[in-house]
Amino acid sequence: MNLAFIFMYLIFSLHVESNVENCRKNIVAIQNNLALSRSILKVHCISKDDDLGEHYLRFQDVAYNFSFHDSLLITRFKCTFWKGAKFEYHQNFTAYQGGGYLKCGRFNSWEARDDAIYFSRNRAPMKLMYTWDKY
Repeated sequence: MNLAFIFMYLIFSLHVESNVENCRKNIVAIQNNLALSRSILKVHCISKDDDLGEHYLRFQDVAYNFSFHDSLLITRFKCTFWKGAKFEYHQNFTAYQGGGYLKCGRFNSWEARDDAIYFSRNRAPMKLMYTWDKY
């Protein structure tokens, strides 16, 4: 019984390892499109293993992005966005979540607008996801 389990685990591990090598990285892209206020967008994203630090994006700067491979368990990046003269508006949300199986080449795009935060997966049309909270 134990030998069969070990054999199955080895087969599974080798299969997954070969798939990871062929798997394109997933990308999260964040764009500041605060057109009315033209304020700075402050961004901070973290996962269980990585703290990507704070980034300050000017209106229509080049998008801030990061890329990664999914883990076999759960891959989750949580981000907080702040806007306003004193960063008094904010929103905390999950910018990417995977798990259970490998996702390859996903493109999650987030756009901060004056009214809300919008989302698109794999270049689909943007849709409103979160409104801003105020401190």
